[in-house]
Amino acid sequence: MTDRHLDLAADRLAAAAACRLQEAGDRRRRGVFFTPPDVAAALADQVVERGTVLDPACGSGAFLLAAARRLLAVGTSDRRSIVRGHLFGADVDPASVAATRRILGAWADVDSDEVAGVVVADPLRDGASAWPDRPVDGFDAVVGNPPFLGQLRASTSRTGGERLLLRERFGGLVAAYTDAAWLFLALGMDVLAPGGRMVLIQPQSLLSARDAGPVRDLMVTSGRLVGLWLDRSGVFAGHAEVCAPVVERRADGTLPHGQVRLLVDRSAELVGEVPPPAPGGPWGSLVGGLLGIPEVGSMDGQQASAGRIGDRAGVTAGFRQHYYALVGAVHERSGPGDRRPPLVTTSSVDPLHSRWSTTTCRFDGRRWALPVVDLAAVSVVDPVVGAWLEARHRPKLLVATQTTVVEVVADPAGDMVPLTPLVVVEPEPEELWHLAAALSAPAVSAMAARLSVGAARSAGRIKLSARQVADLPVPTDRTAWDEGAGLAMALHEAGRTATQEAWLEFGEAMGRAYETPDGGLLEWWWARHPARSRA
Repeated sequence: MTDRHLDLAADRLAAAAACRLQEAGDRRRRGVFFTPPDVAAALADQVVERGTVLDPACGSGAFLLAAARRLLAVGTSDRRSIVRGHLFGADVDPASVAATRRILGAWADVDSDEVAGVVVADPLRDGASAWPDRPVDGFDAVVGNPPFLGQLRASTSRTGGERLLLRERFGGLVAAYTDAAWLFLALGMDVLAPGGRMVLIQPQSLLSARDAGPVRDLMVTSGRLVGLWLDRSGVFAGHAEVCAPVVERRADGTLPHGQVRLLVDRSAELVGEVPPPAPGGPWGSLVGGLLGIPEVGSMDGQQASAGRIGDRAGVTAGFRQHYYALVGAVHERSGPGDRRPPLVTTSSVDPLHSRWSTTTCRFDGRRWALPVVDLAAVSVVDPVVGAWLEARHRPKLLVATQTTVVEVVADPAGDMVPLTPLVVVEPEPEELWHLAAALSAPAVSAMAARLSVGAARSAGRIKLSARQVADLPVPTDRTAWDEGAGLAMALHEAGRTATQEAWLEFGEAMGRAYETPDGGLLEWWWARHPARSRA
């Protein structure tokens, strides 16, 4: 058969296998999404230059087929030698392994049994031992699209014993909300040859999630981040927003950290370069510009000169037990004489305005119009939570999560009861409006948006932890900050009747307070602002 006929035969088999396997409900449940051939080829081209290639979660073989073609194009060997000795893969699903072997066999015109490097195995459990005939020094490239969706949680297919084994194997890389996809990155670093490169598609949560931090640090301490692919085209539309780090394993301790190449969309087009990330922090800022988030300068520099939110206020948030302790203690307000404090949820928080009495909210499986809390009942159920809520009975700010700009509502009377996941900021009373203004500033929303890339349920949303709120900088220009605090109080009093002009005046004042050049910042902030639709 001619090369063209071999290619066509492999493509037909790959398309049929991907369709058949993707239709399997179990595959979808386990977060398995098959990669389009053009995407696999574009990403494989970033790392496959020679030698051996591993896909540790091969699925229907899209990446291994792309790698085979790349190895042939760069002159590594002939088709038969490539599939017999250069390609390795694994999958827990025997049907996927069989399909991959048939596809590669058709591409090389050999029997599928000769594709011996593709095996049925769980590499997260078995490690490099899954491939007895693996190269001694490691693989020259690792590619693939491992399953997403946190397989370490009890709700997934892994048994308790398997989850324990993974914790033993990966140690400090495993935390409560570790996604199994991140562990494939650790596996890849372990099996790469010195100087080898890896590209594995990941959920965008890798960029910002706290529990992904140890894996991010591993990649920049044991290797270097040479590229970062961000999909903006919806490769897995409706299922997942994805990225892929391109990492090179250190050959020695002297490998310098160069610029990180930014690659986008299905073709992995190079659109720019950014400085490499430092260990210990999120990577969202690396791709912030690709998502249209304005650059507002270094937070570190501002912190050094003016300090952080956490220097001027206590910052905390409730946890799951705080939510459940409220179950049974929440009631509808009985009338104007009912003095029980209001329960405030994320949906009740608007920028500088509480919607508690004008919108409904959901809690404990039902919708509430005017929810109030019996604090005494909470203390009976859980004295610790009761004491925590009692300590929150003071002037404070409540910061919502999963928003397009940072939304904060002031509680000067101190009677609002925050529902998890609201972040509670507790300044001294005389600084209440200053910190309300700081958190509501356009520059802070831009900083938060860069920190939140991948952390929220959808792209473009802001999700901050209490610690991240505490680390946000305060303004450097006190005069402009004083002006912004006064305008914030006026916006609070105006509520949902506040005009566009009033909001933009506030935004301009806080731009001066943070000494940030506009550069489209105000326009970006206002385009995302909830008040824009009412103006």
